[in-house]
Amino acid sequence: METLNKRILVVDDVEENTYIVSTILKSAGYTPFVANSGKQAIQIAETQHPDLMLLDINMPEMNGYEVCKYFKETPSIADIPIVFLTVHADAESIAKAFETGAVDYLTKPFKKAELLARVKVHLALRQAQEQLEDQNIHLKRLNDEKNEFLGIAAHDLKNPLNSIRGMAQMIRKRRDVELSDEEVDEMAHQIETSSNFMFEIITNLLDVNKIENGKLIVKPTNVNMVLSLSAVSDRYQVAATKKNIKLNVDIPDGDIQIYADPTLTIQVLDNVVSNAVKYSPHDKQVWIAVSLHPDKRRVRVMVKDEGPGFSEEDKKKLFGKFARLSAKPTGGEHSTGLGLSIVKRLAEAMEATIWCESELGKGATFFVEFPDISTMPEGVAD
Repeated sequence: METLNKRILVVDDVEENTYIVSTILKSAGYTPFVANSGKQAIQIAETQHPDLMLLDINMPEMNGYEVCKYFKETPSIADIPIVFLTVHADAESIAKAFETGAVDYLTKPFKKAELLARVKVHLALRQAQEQLEDQNIHLKRLNDEKNEFLGIAAHDLKNPLNSIRGMAQMIRKRRDVELSDEEVDEMAHQIETSSNFMFEIITNLLDVNKIENGKLIVKPTNVNMVLSLSAVSDRYQVAATKKNIKLNVDIPDGDIQIYADPTLTIQVLDNVVSNAVKYSPHDKQVWIAVSLHPDKRRVRVMVKDEGPGFSEEDKKKLFGKFARLSAKPTGGEHSTGLGLSIVKRLAEAMEATIWCESELGKGATFFVEFPDISTMPEGVAD
């Protein structure tokens, strides 16, 4: 454990004692604070929040027991470990020290090696406790997210399953009646739409699982951004046409190369373009463009829509998992609330960045910046 920046409060009304202890602590690399009374110790602790306190018992106005009791009853400083450093060696004094909340007890005169050993142990225990508390907070957050996920997944999967079940029941009821081609096409369309949405939910959940468990494999190489963005734009031309949305694609001729994972790049671009079409009202426009920024060694993709835009509250949770935003798809499309969260993590895994600029009622513009080909390490094959 490093002693650097570990701060220790030494409390004793005898200045010679605080000087000796402080000198020992400094020689070991610690940063000591000195207090000559209980009240001064409280003031220092509340402003500096030391990592450990060495506390004498016999002090005027407020003795060590009273100081220790005050610390343990005050939430802001209750977590500071307290080691009594005193001449009292009787069992009653030692027991009272532990009853008031001390973690250890060292009698004067003490040996330098023993003092430093006790300090090191209790600082290590405090660090371990803090790490355990952080892990507990992390586990609680994961458990809350799991519960939220189960609720959302159950709700989102229920609707398409009900649709498929309804189609199956209708087909069974009408098995003796010949269905028209239009009826068959409509049922097939509903089943396909529902199953596609279920597939999207499951795919997103698997992506989240890979990312959360560190199993996402990133294989960066040179990627032709012109071809990638053109392919994604073409894919959503039909969906845009159904809503009479004009896709304005500004992709320069030539070759713009980035250094990224080809599959993850398509996934990121696909989600951003899909959202622009999904959330745009009928009879609007979407702009898709790519530009090279050689000064920053970056390639920037811009996707702009004329949708509802995002409120300040929505923008804060835009890239969060299971985000439920005020904006809704405008053509009966579905949203899992996981897409942008996944996209952000995928982008970061490729050292790309994604952000959004938007005002409520004025549409949204998403930007994704990828490392250009000049960032490819030497010796990496094309």
